[in-house]
Amino acid sequence: MKNTKKLVVSAILVSWILVLGMTQLGFIPIGPIKATTLHIPVLIAAIIYDWKMGMGLGLIFGLYSLFQNMTRPTPLSFAFLNPLVSILPRLIFPLIAAYLYKKLKNNKNLGMHMNIVGSLAIIALIYSCYKAYIAKNTFGLIIGAVLILVVIGFVIMAHREKSLSSPAFISAILASVCHTLMVMGLIYLIYLDKYALALGIETNAVFGVVMGVVILNGVPEAVLAGVIVGALARRIDDFSN
Repeated sequence: MKNTKKLVVSAILVSWILVLGMTQLGFIPIGPIKATTLHIPVLIAAIIYDWKMGMGLGLIFGLYSLFQNMTRPTPLSFAFLNPLVSILPRLIFPLIAAYLYKKLKNNKNLGMHMNIVGSLAIIALIYSCYKAYIAKNTFGLIIGAVLILVVIGFVIMAHREKSLSSPAFISAILASVCHTLMVMGLIYLIYLDKYALALGIETNAVFGVVMGVVILNGVPEAVLAGVIVGALARRIDDFSN
């Protein structure tokens, strides 16, 4: 029965990736970069089940990213046509998520970890809101403000009761940030000159642009993943047992 439920959840998560990908709802264009929500099913699989299921979903995510950049190219698709960029990070970050969740699940200092991760997330989101305000991006400003309130709510909840939501929230955020760092880091290491040429900037300015993507795109993306995975963690775990 348990294997049947696992199979059902796997099918739902694979469908999530494919549907969001094919409808383009899973890719949010922000400048030349497409922010993604397709990593969320991978995090759910890795955190609630195990690293093997997470890597399986990560492989599907990576392959779809490769296909996406072949069929609907952007100015930076040349980087994602390389499996080292499009697939490898998607195989590694579910391992990170599963490891962190296992370590945090019964951690006595969970409240302290929530304070640290929550504070860092709020600081980064405030910076994102500031940048959105400067750019007159009302949508980004609203999303950032909402995520700040949600993070505060999760931190408060962690101090009131210990649940699966808190370690899932932390693990999803940290693994998502690692995912963005790996993708952008590999682009920087492998395609520094081509990346600069594609954006029309000097090579010495690429590092700042890459870190800007990590902070302005990657952090809100990670917090959103943490919120969704944290909210679903208990429900999926109850269904699976």
